[in-house]
Amino acid sequence: MRKIQLFILIAVGSMVGITPAWSGQHGDELGRCLINQANQSDTKILTQWAFVTIGQTQAAKEIVRIPQSKTNSVTAKAQTVVLRLLAKDCAAPALKATLYEGKSGIPNGIKYAVTQYMVEEMQSQTVEALISKLTNLKTP
Repeated sequence: MRKIQLFILIAVGSMVGITPAWSGQHGDELGRCLINQANQSDTKILTQWAFVTIGQTQAAKEIVRIPQSKTNSVTAKAQTVVLRLLAKDCAAPALKATLYEGKSGIPNGIKYAVTQYMVEEMQSQTVEALISKLTNLKTP
């Protein structure tokens, strides 16, 4: 079951360039800070951002179209959340990530956090039920 969840996460994440952040300790530390400092509203907004981002892929567009105005609105909210967390609550880890990992430090930290939010969504009861149905399909 966990292998299927990991496969789906990597498949979905690869559509938008979000892959588990195993890149550097400072980026990962920043990601953990973002997760720990984000309140419930922040987490909701960042999770919504991940999904509207995935919604921009061709595969997702074939199922449902997210209006550009909604994508822009969610992206603006996510930017506000991330900038606040980077400048205030996670300033020290953000600085370390930048100093030791260069331009990739902060993006890797954000990817780490957003990937964790996606994993949590993938482990929701709704997704668990879907995966259960998929694993019980009869093959010809």
